Amino acid sequence: MNPARQKRLLWALLVFAAVVRLAFYLELKDTDLAAVPLLDSQTYHDWAARLVAGDWGWHETYWMGPLYPHLLALVYVVFGVGSQAALVLQLILSWFNLILLYRLTCELLDETPRAGETALWATALFGLYGAPVFYAGNLLMATLVTTLLLLVGRQAVRAARDPRWPAWFGLGLTVGVAGLARGNVFLLLPLLPFLLFGGRRPRLPWRSVGALTGALLLGGVLMLVPVTLRNLIVADDFVILTSNGGVNLLIGQQADYKGIFAPVMDEAQAEFDPSMETTLERELGRDLKGSEVSRILTRRAWDAFRGNLSAMPLHYARKIYRFWNGYELPQIVSYDYYRHQFKALWALPLPFFVLSGLGLAGWWLLPPTPRRIMLILLGGYFLSLLPFFPTSRYRQPVAPLLAITAAVWLVAMLRQPERRRVWLPLGAGLMLALLPQWASLGQAEVLWQVHLHQASRASKLGKLAETLAEGELAEAVRPGLADTPYHLSLYLEDLGERELAIDELRLAAERAPGNRLIPYRIGRNYEETGQARQAVAAFEQAAALDPEWSYPWLRGGLILNQEGRRDEALRAMQQAYRLAPGNQRIRANLASLYAETGELARAHRLLVSLTRDYPLYVNGWYNRALVEFQSGRLEAARRSLAVAGALRGLTDQEKDQIRQLEQVIESPGNP
Repeated sequence: MNPARQKRLLWALLVFAAVVRLAFYLELKDTDLAAVPLLDSQTYHDWAARLVAGDWGWHETYWMGPLYPHLLALVYVVFGVGSQAALVLQLILSWFNLILLYRLTCELLDETPRAGETALWATALFGLYGAPVFYAGNLLMATLVTTLLLLVGRQAVRAARDPRWPAWFGLGLTVGVAGLARGNVFLLLPLLPFLLFGGRRPRLPWRSVGALTGALLLGGVLMLVPVTLRNLIVADDFVILTSNGGVNLLIGQQADYKGIFAPVMDEAQAEFDPSMETTLERELGRDLKGSEVSRILTRRAWDAFRGNLSAMPLHYARKIYRFWNGYELPQIVSYDYYRHQFKALWALPLPFFVLSGLGLAGWWLLPPTPRRIMLILLGGYFLSLLPFFPTSRYRQPVAPLLAITAAVWLVAMLRQPERRRVWLPLGAGLMLALLPQWASLGQAEVLWQVHLHQASRASKLGKLAETLAEGELAEAVRPGLADTPYHLSLYLEDLGERELAIDELRLAAERAPGNRLIPYRIGRNYEETGQARQAVAAFEQAAALDPEWSYPWLRGGLILNQEGRRDEALRAMQQAYRLAPGNQRIRANLASLYAETGELARAHRLLVSLTRDYPLYVNGWYNRALVEFQSGRLEAARRSLAVAGALRGLTDQEKDQIRQLEQVIESPGNP
């Protein structure tokens, strides 16, 4: 192709892509979708906001990849917390990814004819795929990881052709940066040295292979050092990167959920606990570090795998198919739904199954060295996700790589008629096999999720009418579910509409009379509105549904104590303690009740064990100091209060409480 014409076509593609992104943002910017982040998006936003406020997460290891939240915090520092500048920058970055893709294709195929034409086709294919644009409009790291994987690809091409340590050290650094965003990328490090074998150049001596591999690994490790040191300093825990590997592995072994995201918590947990750290601490009765939580959950994942071994081949086959299948499996947001809502996305009609089907066929048509590079990048990334769950936003980073191999297939079909007899049926067959409807969720289920998420966003913006309207739409698409009024009640609680929330919970109870969490939530709403008698009755109903559940006894005990019914409160709290002796809140509140009823020695023994098992629990040390002061043990009280005051990451309220007790202890009349 004429270079001048090639350049004009490239600019036309880039201008088209820029116009689409601008139009998409203009549609997006005033919607609740842009205004209110949910789930992982909310986690990233909250994390970045805390970083801006100077909260470095004392005592906690990094649970998720730290790169994206720290970059988001930098954006917030410049443009303000919650600014939509982050979305604008991501859309710009998604446009820049087209340029990176074009250059990567040219570099990968520079020794082959029609490299420029193939690069144009690859840019066009990826540019017409709408999911990357949509995900760029959400606070999710898919866009950033795509950029980083493209940079890894470019550096891998250079390293494969330049067997010297600077290129391989640079490749390790690039992989390391990408791994800071999503840790599974680090799996590429042991695979990339295979680029040193084969090809037309003379075989390298083993010493050189070892040196280059060492340079690669050194570059990757250097990127990990700051994160590992941070975890050691801030969390006093040796975690190389993040501590969420165990819970994600456990999620990935839930065969009953057929390869999609699956909950691993008891459905009736009263508190959201995505890391399962709090749940495990209650089980074991002591403070746990992030590394311990990950190890425990990794063992449970392995036990789940072995315990259901006969189901695992089919389970993993489903996960493999879901990764390559054309269906955009929703998690947090549904691209398949929103691509019909935003007119700008109508201009990007290419489905994923075209990229995956033609891309898998086209990989075989690559020359040997490019084929090896793409095998390592595509195969390594795919294998790194396989133990977990392959929702569409997690596979997004490989879409431009598939666009390259799909473009190779297209150019071969257009320019090499002799290949059509074999490769045309193969590409068509793979696309047919990967058609999205074969693995899609029911439309009603997706719409139900969308409407509930929209109700949640509306509630966070204080829009009562919209919250109720979205709840009605969710009910209409899947009538009769208990989950619909239950979730709606949570959103009404956020709005402060407690009576409406109770009405929804009563409807949920009619539909699921055996669900212990529903009367518990009714009790919590009565508690918040000061209706103590009704709250206690609701907690008693929850306890009757599950006599082994400690939470209703805890809440009931707290209310009874506030009502001055100390003996009943003490019995309720003792029952909660019998059911969950490891729960730190129950132990602390039981100790307080012992102290209020004059049993100071009993309270002190309980608080000593509590602070031994939970040395970072500030309320335990504070209550211990208070009981020691009440017992006349002033020196012991001073020591306990000093420990409480030395804990890092205290809130202003906790600091004020400690200061006030210090003043009481040091007041005249106390020795």
